[in-house]
Amino acid sequence: MYNTNIQEQVNEAPVKQTGKDEVTKTPRDMALGLVSSLSDAFIGREEEARLAVIALSVKGHACFIGEPGTAKSALFRRLSDAVSGKYYYYLMSKYTIPDEIIGPIDPVEYKNGRFTRMVSGKMPTANISFIDEVFKASSETLNTLLNIMNERSFVDIDGKMFNVPLYSMFSASNELPESEELQAFFDRILIKHFVKPVDPSGIEAGILANIQGVRPMNPITLHDIDTLNGAIRLHLEKNAEGIAKTISSMVTVMRQHGIFISDRTAMGPNYLPMLVASHSYIFNSPVKKSAISMSKYILTNNEDALTNYSKALDSLYPPELRMAQEKLEKAFESAQSGNLGDAKSSGVEAMSQIQAAAGKQSVLELYADEIVELTNQADRFMKQIEELQSNLKSFKKVA
Repeated sequence: MYNTNIQEQVNEAPVKQTGKDEVTKTPRDMALGLVSSLSDAFIGREEEARLAVIALSVKGHACFIGEPGTAKSALFRRLSDAVSGKYYYYLMSKYTIPDEIIGPIDPVEYKNGRFTRMVSGKMPTANISFIDEVFKASSETLNTLLNIMNERSFVDIDGKMFNVPLYSMFSASNELPESEELQAFFDRILIKHFVKPVDPSGIEAGILANIQGVRPMNPITLHDIDTLNGAIRLHLEKNAEGIAKTISSMVTVMRQHGIFISDRTAMGPNYLPMLVASHSYIFNSPVKKSAISMSKYILTNNEDALTNYSKALDSLYPPELRMAQEKLEKAFESAQSGNLGDAKSSGVEAMSQIQAAAGKQSVLELYADEIVELTNQADRFMKQIEELQSNLKSFKKVA
């Protein structure tokens, strides 16, 4: 049984959040605030907001794949604007060469016999980078990106090493990588997410948000990100045994169902273990739930893998509990968007799934802790929704 009392496990070092009203927040508060601000700005993109913040919190890289116009670049840009660091953007094409990314050779210096790279304003000086249409890049350019992503450095043709202060590289594409070379590059990216158009139920709210505008995000510093990253790493260390056991079981089942998970992704401390720890810490979630929630984002092929992935989860984790978690997450998202009716409906569906799981003796014996945890979450949520609805009714009567 895993210890899920995260609040007591992690020493919450305060983060000073600057803005109009200066307050002191914990690293978790800061992360949740970023998620909330992004979700407010992009209605129906709560999942994408969570993933972008998680990637930044672990100083990892993320790639969003989807049709044009699904707010991939806009969301990344808004998050980057909140960070008081250097930002770099580039749109790739098959003709892009490394010099366009890392900077050209100074022609004047070269004529005088000196080899000088003009890196100012280029990726080697950036803290956050966004590379659009990343899979259109040439092999040479991808290799340069790969070195920067993995090592936070690159070696120039004259042997000089450049250290790159990169925290996260965000990228986007309208299509999946096809060649083996691109797949190998794709596997090095921590979070891989397939973006879908906004659900029709969120279009009206999205239009209103775009017309009325949203509040500016509170700025955060690179030191704030370092503090958050340190809290997550401490959480990873204190929950190492539980995270290791959970990932081991999950990867074994996924491989049995024909889903390729590389050793690097499964065991690398900056890959899946860190991803699980980040979700667990930020959202105060049990390790097992975080592993279930985040494991699909390491898959490299949406079309072929998700069907097998669903089957693997069913054999690893009861579908009733998984559906209950999904319904609760949907309920939280609806509540954040102000749709209390939809939130309550999803909460009721979650309770129904929990009761179905509890009605199976075999499930109850193996997953009693998870059932109790989900029941408590659902119960607290439903009480909050009912209280909000009651307050709204009282307000309307007074009005």
